[in-house]
Amino acid sequence: MSEQSGFKRNVGLFMAVMIGIGAMMGPGVFALPSEVAASIGPLGIVAYLVMGGLTLFTALTYSELGAAMPIAGGGYSFANRMLPSPVAFLTGWFFWIGNTLACALYAVIFALTIQAYFWPGASVFLIVLATTGVFTVTNVRGQAEALKVITVMNIVELLVLIGVGVLGAFQVEPANLDPLAPMGLGPLMPTMGLIYISYVGFDLITVAAEEIIEPAKTIPRAILITLGVGIAIYVLVLWVMMGVVPYDELAQTSTPFIYVADYLFGGWGRWAGILATIMASLSAFSVTLGASSRVLFALGRDGHFPEIFSRLHSTYQTPHISLFICAGLVVLLSGLGVVRFLASVSSFGYLVAIGIVNVTAIGLRRRMPNLRRPFKVALYPLAPILGAISCWVFVPTLEPRSLMLGGGLTLIGCVLYLLQPDNRTEVLRIPALLHSIKLRIQAYWRPHMNVLIVGGGNQGANIADRLLKQDEFRMVFRSSEYQITFIEEDEDRCEELGKRYNVPVFHGDGTKQELLEQVEPHKMDVAIAATSSDERNAIMALQAKRLGIERVIAIARDPDYVSLLEDNGIVCISAPYATAAMVENHLDRPQVADLFEIESGVASLIDMVVPEESPVVGRHIRDIDIPEQCVVAAVLREGQFVVPRGETEIRVGDEIVFVGPQDDIQTAHHLFKGKENG
Repeated sequence: MSEQSGFKRNVGLFMAVMIGIGAMMGPGVFALPSEVAASIGPLGIVAYLVMGGLTLFTALTYSELGAAMPIAGGGYSFANRMLPSPVAFLTGWFFWIGNTLACALYAVIFALTIQAYFWPGASVFLIVLATTGVFTVTNVRGQAEALKVITVMNIVELLVLIGVGVLGAFQVEPANLDPLAPMGLGPLMPTMGLIYISYVGFDLITVAAEEIIEPAKTIPRAILITLGVGIAIYVLVLWVMMGVVPYDELAQTSTPFIYVADYLFGGWGRWAGILATIMASLSAFSVTLGASSRVLFALGRDGHFPEIFSRLHSTYQTPHISLFICAGLVVLLSGLGVVRFLASVSSFGYLVAIGIVNVTAIGLRRRMPNLRRPFKVALYPLAPILGAISCWVFVPTLEPRSLMLGGGLTLIGCVLYLLQPDNRTEVLRIPALLHSIKLRIQAYWRPHMNVLIVGGGNQGANIADRLLKQDEFRMVFRSSEYQITFIEEDEDRCEELGKRYNVPVFHGDGTKQELLEQVEPHKMDVAIAATSSDERNAIMALQAKRLGIERVIAIARDPDYVSLLEDNGIVCISAPYATAAMVENHLDRPQVADLFEIESGVASLIDMVVPEESPVVGRHIRDIDIPEQCVVAAVLREGQFVVPRGETEIRVGDEIVFVGPQDDIQTAHHLFKGKENG
């Protein structure tokens, strides 16, 4: 099974839920209840319940987008598919603000707990520095590696939370909950804005989408499970905390959960609360640190920041450079040290960004109605509209100093964005966009090589396999990572392609202009017409060229079609024995393609796998009657590069790379396949 190049898919449903729970069960129940008690009293229980209900609209939107577009970067990547480049960048930047400030918040909560109960007088900064170092190393090894630690912490944390909630329910004093709103309803909205960070967690599941197994099924399930568990635990535990001790007493402590656990159960309750607080803050810290680095990775991958941000570790395939940068900033930001302030600034970033993502879902439905959607949001378009409103309405209610810092970080992001020359070009287009009647998508940053394959049959699938395959030889020559989109007419085949490749799949007739326009051809780097019909391929290729796709490749063998297509600047490939290899050759090695004039058939560079029945198995290269003008350029054996020499023995499964004129390569290809005659 082929996958998009880059991350390893090794995160299942349970681990995906752990990502969400790990991020969600942080300050919402261990630190913020004291702030809530001081602001609104027992009405905080209602605030958590209502905010959870409003967040459900956004969770449904994320479920649809994450299943249809399982791309690293989460909400930012969704916006980047739909919105103008500057807006898409700001969406990613707001997510980065939210994640990074949240990460600093969790680090501070952990450090304050250690300082209060284990190491009085210890430096909060040094504790944060040591903690960040440990979890940076863990995250470099990959999400699955980090989640092994996070899962253990989440289980401990959940057991303590449920235990305190269930046992504490028997000791709730109704008098402590009366009156329900001692400060009136005025503080309700600001408090809901403050606690929004408590429900951030499910969205981070989509940030790791390229590491999740079967994302079409796993992502929606993980999101809804995470939110459901979060709402239930928040409401139960807040009711117990507010009902066990008076709200004004709860407001005086910086560690409210530990305080209540100690009040209820004495010494063992205190230590259980301390353990749960530590587990929650560390698991949330690890998850948000990974999410923050992946957003920065996506911004680098899409050209908004220097390319170095998008580099992956050679062994672990994780964005280590972005991770180190985020870790350093988390240490610096933790110096702010105020829980409420950090939570408020983090909520600012999340509220703005997630509101934009909800709007993006509406735009994508309209512009891409044929996009395969394994999960469809209920109550469309009401759900995403309410999701956007429920985010943006709380932004003005945040603390003024939080808005000032959030605005300052936004300006810093804009400056960094404008440092990239291509981004400045995008900004110059804004007046033209505003001049039009409504804001339309003019351009957004394309993945380094965005490939549209029209026709998902065996030929199209073989091409996709080639482009997504990674081995030593290919990675030497490959200058691009491919993001593939399919158009396929057969509905069952669409389902197969979606499950096999985890990429966007459009269902419909690829010869129709209205379907090609949904794919947004001006965002595609290459279009490949790869059905079994020369006539249909010719129509598709000409349509793609007319719609503005610069590089178009068509599979055609009929000389009449070949002549017509080449006259229109379309590359024709007519080698039935190595069609997929020729396409890969043209895209991966354009300099070699130009040198060998692949289009006109002068020479080529093709590879093949030696089958078991091949007559050359067990023979040395010097003993094989290879055409004189054909050269064995390389042998790939079990993923290793073997320099071909006369004494090199050919084995079953070897991948042989030939260079030479097409006729001679075809002869060698048939010889190695076991067909002595062409």
